[in-house]
Amino acid sequence: MSKPSWRRGARIVALLGGALALTILTQVGGVALLLTAWLTRLRRWPAWLSVLGFVAVYGVVSFVVVPPLAEIGGRVRLSCVAGPGRPYAAVNPGLCVLNRNYATPETDALVAALATHVADRYPGTITRFLDAGFPFFDGFPLMPHLSHRDGRKVDLAYYYREADGRRVLDGAASPIGYWAYEAPGADEARPCAHAKQPNLRWDFAALQSRVTRRADPERMSAALAWLTTEGRAHGLRKVLIEPHLKQRWAPGVDMVRFQGCRAARHDDHLHLELSK
Repeated sequence: MSKPSWRRGARIVALLGGALALTILTQVGGVALLLTAWLTRLRRWPAWLSVLGFVAVYGVVSFVVVPPLAEIGGRVRLSCVAGPGRPYAAVNPGLCVLNRNYATPETDALVAALATHVADRYPGTITRFLDAGFPFFDGFPLMPHLSHRDGRKVDLAYYYREADGRRVLDGAASPIGYWAYEAPGADEARPCAHAKQPNLRWDFAALQSRVTRRADPERMSAALAWLTTEGRAHGLRKVLIEPHLKQRWAPGVDMVRFQGCRAARHDDHLHLELSK
């Protein structure tokens, strides 16, 4: 193979690899990259302009083209920004940039109703959601989740208090909402303490010393009480959480369940799942 042909082949492999990676991360990023590459080939843009071109194309695809197409397929964008009459939003704008904030209208309505209830009872409280789903296609994986493939699952950040006891009205315990664990006490259930099967139960022990906020038991109990009663009317089927937190905040409620030892830990967020 000649040197120019070798370089061309390497560029094609790199392009396809990048498109695959962006598809896994964002679902639509691979399309944006291939479209940018096509435009670059037509115009012969310099490298710096190609990067800016991709950012522009990706932005148009994600924020202009995708939302109406997703609605046709039965999914809507959960709000990226809280506002008057809308006391809920993504925990981090990056979720919206990565298109991980799509769900069915019923899921959106459930989150909105819960957020409104909590804000009415505890004025100023903003509910923050974490991963929901991608805009298209049931069954398309949202890594690293084992579910979140049909728009009917959404993770919610806990409500928190500062170390001095003050309520955190808006914010989680970590920038992405995950990995700040409410570990069980010495006398609480630890069903996975001796699990030997491969699983996703990361501990991230080095990060835990940096966590200063703790979950607010009062608001968490109130949220779970609403979800397991009024939430049923919105189609809520189950809430996943660790056993020791169920015992603290929602003892004896069948809808609140343990996700099992092979899934990720759920003592840093609530997982809501609606019926089909």
